[in-house]
Amino acid sequence: MKPHVLVALGFAVLATPALAQIQRQDPFADADTNRDGQITLAEYQASRAARFDRLDRDRDGVIRMQDFPRIAVRGDRGADLERMISAADRNRDGALTREELLASPPVAFAMADANDDGVLTAAERDAAKARLQDMRSARR
Repeated sequence: MKPHVLVALGFAVLATPALAQIQRQDPFADADTNRDGQITLAEYQASRAARFDRLDRDRDGVIRMQDFPRIAVRGDRGADLERMISAADRNRDGALTREELLASPPVAFAMADANDDGVLTAAERDAAKARLQDMRSARR
């Protein structure tokens, strides 16, 4: 799998309200806002924005490594978080704004959208989650 796909999937996993459960999080869990069983690109983008807002705990409009001192010092997780932030940090200032995140390609969505129709079905999400789980298992 390409490194930018790993970064995007990792950001999707890290960008959750329950940071303590990073290893078990479904990157598409909150995206199906109309509960029709499918996730459109618009729903996914709205979900990304909401995850950013949850991560921006001090409400300063940016996410930095310093915002997560416990994760930042934890070996692989800290390195993963740093890579994820820098992957979308367009101006390379070390801070990720909401606009930068939303302007970055929705790689996790694109990777999961097997038929490129702009809609994720339950089967596509399950396959993407299985690949993510395989990646996690390989890291252990």
